[in-house]
Amino acid sequence: MLALAGCASNKVLDNQLANSQEAIDQARIAGAADAAPADLSAAVDKLERARGSAGHRRGKDAMRLAEEAQVDANLARAKTDSAQARIAAAEITKSNQVLYDELKRIRQNQSR
Repeated sequence: MLALAGCASNKVLDNQLANSQEAIDQARIAGAADAAPADLSAAVDKLERARGSAGHRRGKDAMRLAEEAQVDANLARAKTDSAQARIAAAEITKSNQVLYDELKRIRQNQSR
C-alpha cells in the first residue's frame, strides 16, 4: 500500500512540475523577461531546485519549490500584463488628447 501512495505522490509532483514549467513558458511568451526579469528568474531557479530535490527523493521540498515557482511565474506574468496595460492606457490617453486638440482647432476655425 505504501508503494501506491508513493506512486500517487510522484504523479502529483510530476503534474506540479509540469504546471510550473507551463506557467514559466507563458510568462516568457508574455514578455516577462523584459517586464519582470527578477520574478521570472526566481521562478526558473525554484523550478530547477524543485527538479533537483525530486531527483534526490525530497518530495516535500520539491513540491514546495515547484509551487513557489508557479506562483513566481504567475506574478511575473501579472506584472507583465500590468505593464502592457499601462502602456496601452498611456497610448490611448495620448491619442485622445490629439483628437481633443484637433476637435478644438476645428471648432475655433468654424467660429471665425
